Amino acid sequence: MEQYENVAVQTDFHIDSAREAIDALDLQIIEIIQRRQAISLQIQQKRMSEGGTRTVLSREERILDRYATGLGARGTALALNILSLCRGRVTTAEPGAGGGPQGAR
Repeated sequence: MEQYENVAVQTDFHIDSAREAIDALDLQIIEIIQRRQAISLQIQQKRMSEGGTRTVLSREERILDRYATGLGARGTALALNILSLCRGRVTTAEPGAGGGPQGAR
């Protein structure tokens, strides 16, 4: 087994065990993104309560650069998706939750 940046990688592995490792990593990535969303929401709420904007483009540009440096062009696409996930939710009326005529034909 080799060490690669604190992650054990088997040199003689089977597909099933490799897939299990990927599944475990995916769960960790999801948990990390959920934590990032919660922290980002707190920052957005604080900024807006102080009269600021929800996002800061210069900050987002630094994040995009970080991902591009670490992962290349596809890293930028990943960063854009993560930023989108973490910008908060725009509240819209759910169908049937009011806000519009119901049963109109």
